[in-house]
Amino acid sequence: MLIVNVLDAVSVWSLWLIGIFLLYRLFRRENPLPLPPGPVPDFILGNLLHLPKSHEWRTYLEWGKAYGDVVHVSALGRHIIVLNSHKAAFDLLEKRSAIYSERPTLPMGGELRGFDQSLVLLPCIGNSRFRFIRKAFRHLMGSRSSSHFWSVEEQVTKRFISKLYSDIQNRDTTGANIPERIRWAAGALILRIGYGYPVEDQNDPFVAVADVAMDAFSKSTEPGVWLVDFVPILKHIPPWFPFLSFPQTAVKWKQMLDDLINKPHDWAVEQMAKGVAQPSLTKTLLDNFDKAPTRSIEDDIKLSTAALYARGSDTTVSSTYSFFLAMVMYPEAQARARKEIDVVLRNERLPSFLDRQAGKMPYLEALCKEVLRWAPVVPAGIPHVTRKDDQYRGWQIPAGSLVISNIWGISRDDKVYQDPYTFRPERFLTKVQGGDCETEDDIPLDPFSFCFGYGRRICPGRNLAELSTWISAAMTLSVFNIQPHNNETLKVEYTRGVITHPEPFKCCLTVRGPKAEALVRSIAADTTVYMGDIAEDGTDHLGS
Repeated sequence: MLIVNVLDAVSVWSLWLIGIFLLYRLFRRENPLPLPPGPVPDFILGNLLHLPKSHEWRTYLEWGKAYGDVVHVSALGRHIIVLNSHKAAFDLLEKRSAIYSERPTLPMGGELRGFDQSLVLLPCIGNSRFRFIRKAFRHLMGSRSSSHFWSVEEQVTKRFISKLYSDIQNRDTTGANIPERIRWAAGALILRIGYGYPVEDQNDPFVAVADVAMDAFSKSTEPGVWLVDFVPILKHIPPWFPFLSFPQTAVKWKQMLDDLINKPHDWAVEQMAKGVAQPSLTKTLLDNFDKAPTRSIEDDIKLSTAALYARGSDTTVSSTYSFFLAMVMYPEAQARARKEIDVVLRNERLPSFLDRQAGKMPYLEALCKEVLRWAPVVPAGIPHVTRKDDQYRGWQIPAGSLVISNIWGISRDDKVYQDPYTFRPERFLTKVQGGDCETEDDIPLDPFSFCFGYGRRICPGRNLAELSTWISAAMTLSVFNIQPHNNETLKVEYTRGVITHPEPFKCCLTVRGPKAEALVRSIAADTTVYMGDIAEDGTDHLGS
C-alpha cells in the first residue's frame, strides 16, 4: 500500500508540473511579427502529434513543398524552424552564427545519456571546453588535404579490400559482410589516429564499444522522438518509475558512452607510461603539458578524442556503405569511374592520394561528391537553437527556437540539382570533362559545403570523412566489380536516427581479373602504419 501511495503521489506531482509548464509556454508574451508558415497546430499540444517519429527529413521536405523553404511548427510551446534550402540555412546559421550557434538542451541525449559534455551538444559561447576541443580538432585536421592522414588511410583501406577479397574466397556471394568490414576500417582508422591503437582483425573490443555507443547517440538525439526533450522536467523521474521506458534506457546508454570515453584513453595513457605510445591525438594533447594535466583538462582531452570517433567513424561507415549501394543501383556510373581509374593506374598499382592531388580522376571526384549529396549522412542535421529573438524575411524567429537544417531536403532542391533523386556524378563536371555543365560556373553547389552542417557547428571531422570516402571508392573500384545479387532490383531504404545508414542489402563482389587479384594478394597483412606528423600551419599551443 505504501508503494502504491508513493507512486500515486509522484504521478500527481508530475502531472501538476507538466500542466504548469504547458500553461507558461502557452500564455507567455509573443513577438507581434508573424511566425513562418507551417501546418496548423492543435490547441496546447501544437504540432506535437504531427511530428514524425522516424525519417523526419522526408516529412520536413513535404512541409517545405507545401509551405516554403522556411517552415514553423511547435510542440508543447517549443518553436521549431525547419530550413529546406541552402540559402535559408546559410543566411541564418552561417551569416548569423552569433545567434544560431548554440545547441538545444536535449535531456535524453544530453543530461540523461551523458552527451551534454560532447562537442556536438556543448554550448559554444563562453565555454572553455568547447574552445579546447575545437582547437584540438584544428590542430589535428589542418587543411582539407590533411596529408598527415594519407599513409594510415591508405594502409587501412588496403586491409579493408583484403578483407573483402577473403570474403569472396570464402564464397560470400551476397555481400553480407560488407557492413562489418566497413565498420572495421572506420574503427581502425579513428582508433589509430585518436589513440595510436592497432585494431584487431576480428571482434576488437574497442570497435564494439564505439559501435554501440554511437548507435545509442544517434537514437537518443533524434529530434521529435523523446517526450522528455519537450518537457524537460520529466528528466527528474527516477529509473524505477513505471510506464516510462526512457529513464532505464538512458542509464544503459550512459554506461556505453562512459566506456567509449574512458577505455581507449586509459589504454593510450598506459602505452605512454611504458614509453611505447605511437603518434596519436591523445599523445599529442597530453604531450602539450609540461606536467600531468588537471582532472578537468584530462576530461577535455578524453572528450576531444571521443568526439573524433563520434564525428568521424559513423559518418564514414554511412557514406562508404552508400557508395556500395549506389554502385549496385547505377552500374553505368561504376563502369565510367572504373574506366577512368584504369587509364591512370593501368592495373599496375592501387590508387593513392597523390592521384587525387594531381587531379587525375575528375569523374571519381564527382562520384564521391554525388555520394554525399545523394545519401547525406546526417539527413536532418543536428538542431541549432537561437540565443535571442531574430527576424528573417518579415517573420519572427523566437529566442530558444530549435532550428533544423534539413540537409536531405537541401540535397533534393530541384532549383539547384536537376533530377535530384537520381545518382548522377555528371552534374559536377563540365561538358569538356564529359559532364552536364557548360562552364565551371554552371556546376551546382558542392555538397561538401552543406552536408557537414553550417557555421560554428560545422563537423570538424569533415576532411577526414571526405578522404575516407574517396580512398575507399578508388581502391574498391580498382580491383572489384560490384553487381546486384542475382540481378535483384534494390529499393533504397535507410535506418532511422540522427546518423543514418543504408539498410542491409545484397550484392555480389567479384575480382576484376588476374592483375587485380595479384594487387590484393600483395597487401601485407602484418604492416601497421600510424599517423604522420601533424602540419604546424594554423595551430596553437593547446596547453595555453
